[in-house]
This record gives sequence, C-alpha cells and structure tokens, in this order.
Amino acid sequence: MKALYSATKKYADASIERTTPFNSLRAEAYKGEVVIVGKQNVPAKLTNWGFKQFCGKAGAPVEYLVTLPATLAVQNLNHGLKKRSENKNNEQDANLLFHKNGGMICRSIMTEAYERIWNYELCERLLELEADGWEPARPDFRKMFDDFPALYASDHDMFAMIRLKNEYIEQPINPSRNTQPMYKGLIYWNGEVGNRTIGAMKFLYNGMCGNHIIWGASEVVEFSAKHVGSVRDRLHTFDAELKSYSDESLSDLNAKIKAASKKVIAGTKEEVLDFLFGKRSIKLSRKVLDASYDAVIPEQDGSPNTVWGMMQGLTRHSQTIPYADERLKLDRAGSELLKLVF
Repeated sequence: MKALYSATKKYADASIERTTPFNSLRAEAYKGEVVIVGKQNVPAKLTNWGFKQFCGKAGAPVEYLVTLPATLAVQNLNHGLKKRSENKNNEQDANLLFHKNGGMICRSIMTEAYERIWNYELCERLLELEADGWEPARPDFRKMFDDFPALYASDHDMFAMIRLKNEYIEQPINPSRNTQPMYKGLIYWNGEVGNRTIGAMKFLYNGMCGNHIIWGASEVVEFSAKHVGSVRDRLHTFDAELKSYSDESLSDLNAKIKAASKKVIAGTKEEVLDFLFGKRSIKLSRKVLDASYDAVIPEQDGSPNTVWGMMQGLTRHSQTIPYADERLKLDRAGSELLKLVF
C-alpha cells in the first residue's frame, strides 16, 4: 500500500490548483489540438477527461466536437464560454487542476463549489489500517496469471480493497462441512478530478475471484458523497465508524452472527416473506425475497426462517445476478436484516 500512496502523492505534488472566472478562459488550436488558455496566456493541453469537462462547462457536445478539426472545435467552445458568462445563474469561477510535466496539462475543470479530496489522503488512511493488521485483498479462487492485489490508481481516481490479515470468522452452521470462512473487508474509492464520488464500504465476505468480484458479501454498509459542501466532515464521521469496525473483535462479530442464526423471523415461508416485504428499510420486492428464501441451503446456511439463513439466501441469490448495482442492493439488504437482532 506504500506504493499506492507514493503514486497518488506524486500526482498531487505535481499538481497546481487555480481558481479563475470562466470569462477569462478561452480555447485555442495549437498544433492540431485544442488547448485551454487563461489570463496568463499560457496554453495548457487537456487530458481526455479535462476535455470532456471543458465541453460540458461550455455547453458543447463532446461527441460532436471530437469529430471536428481543432480550429472549428475552439470556435464552438469559445461561443459556449461566452454564453455561459452572460448567464448570471451560472457559477462564474472555475476550479482548474493542472499537472506539471514539462508543460502544463489541465486534468480537471470544475466550479468553485467543488471540494477536492486527494487520492493520497485516502491512502494515508489505508496505511494506518495496515499498521493495525489489514492487508491488500488478493484473489482467493479463479486466480489469473498473477496474484495481484486489489489496489488501483490513475491520474484521476483510485480504488483499494483490503482485509483483516490472517483472521476470519467461521460460518455458524456446520463449520466442519468445508463451508467458506468470512473475512472482514473494506473498500475505499475516490476521484480527485470530479469523475466520481468519494466513498467507502465495510462488509464481511467469503472470497474474491481473480477479476476482483466479491462473493458472499454480508453486513454491507456504504458511505458515499459528492465533493461539495461539508464532504470532509462527513468523511471524518464515517472514518470513526470504520475505525470502530476495524477495532471490533472477531469474537464480537462471531457472537452477532451466532445470534442471527438463532433469531427466528417467522414460522413459515409466507410469514417470513410478508414480514420482510413490510420492512421499508430492506427495500426488496417480494419476488426477490421469494427467490432468496428458495436459494438457502439449510445444511450450510441454516433455516431460511432465521435472520442468518435469509442473509445467506440473499447472498446466494445475488451471485446469480449479473449486474453489480443489483447485487449490492441485495447485499445491503442483508445488513438491514442483521438489525433485526441488534
């Protein structure tokens, strides 16, 4: 994780932030490329992402502009910037992020409302967790050519998944039947150029395959926020929750899971489905709940009439769904189920 921190810190150290009125910006054609020029008359090249943002702020369709010669594209951009400046409802100041690399490269064009949190700031949190016994998560099965960790960083965003090193929780139902252990996992993500939210997620999981898809996630709790307003305060609040999760002993977690395996929701399938469908916090259709109930393997998961059994049923059903956002919705519902016990 030190390498991830070093890479993201290097990007930040080579960056310059500037705030300037939009009406002081203009586009120019330079050697066949569109560049951005400000009050100092110093041209800066644009990354692909920076160009998309430039088009967006000028109200110009990027899909069309990329088909034009640079000389025509800048006319469209400058026309859009002029109209933007004439509209008093628009924010009039631009937040610009440049990369120093011999010349200047514009990585991002946001408004003054943008609150940047650097990728390396999240990596600092990862290093603190590493000191507490966490490590980069690596594939547990279906491994690819290299057993590489789930750590990524680029010139615009980062993603990192870590887990508690050498510690896991046994499944509460028949642990001797070769059931998969459960690990404590954490994910952090961020975009420092306005391309995505900042966020984190805590969860238990059974394993991760070679293409870094997580299997058997439960107790999923997610934080995400746009880079505006009091985002730093909100991040600090969630940091405290993650710290508590990191410090929570596995014996305490094990006790919660055993209690969930004994907590009966209702006596019959129909009663279970009626009860859960009536819980607004779970936010699942009766059809999904029905499929999750039927997905339970009693020999491994316990009774589907219990909290733990239904949590496992949701997990098993989510593994049949190809879309990540729909799988996450089921995994979150499992976390809400656990609140029926605690």
